Amino acid sequence: MITEKIISNAPYAASAVTVIAGFTVKDWGVIIGVILTLITVIVNWVYKHRQDQRESALFNQKINHHQKHKNN
Repeated sequence: MITEKIISNAPYAASAVTVIAGFTVKDWGVIIGVILTLITVIVNWVYKHRQDQRESALFNQKINHHQKHKNN
């Protein structure tokens, strides 16, 4: 059973190795650059989202504080 799975997946693995081996240094540079750019975008989005949440919470606290003092 396991041998059949290995044999049936061997062509896919060989194809992947062939494609990867055919990449030049320039190709790898582009691939790594794209991956790093995507990581940067995701990290920036996460931190911006957290910053927006903190600022919204602070704004809501100020509004509630002003409303309490206005009612008194």
